[in-house]
Amino acid sequence: MQKLTNFKKNKGNEMAITCPNCKKGTLKKGEKMVYCSEYKPTKNGDKWTNEGSCDFRIMFDQSKIFGKNLTPADIKNIVDGGTIENGQKKLSLDLDNKDFFVKIEKEEDEDL
Repeated sequence: MQKLTNFKKNKGNEMAITCPNCKKGTLKKGEKMVYCSEYKPTKNGDKWTNEGSCDFRIMFDQSKIFGKNLTPADIKNIVDGGTIENGQKKLSLDLDNKDFFVKIEKEEDEDL
């Protein structure tokens, strides 16, 4: 039997998707977010810091600004270049937004 090399075993919380930010890590599904395997949050007192090499993470709870929670399938869609729509709002990936990694656009009503 041939041994596979460069093969990442898909653990229970790994999504088998390469991180779009660092291109090195693999996306993982946590309780509250999808994050890069290179994201290593550590709590120092009452403050969280990242000791890893990548900050990529997208929270599932987008209800306050987008009006709904995201699913892992929604996040896979936006990582693959798609958009998620909720009413007149559209959510897409934004790697320049290092705080949230998403962009929300609202369609303007046209005057008739």
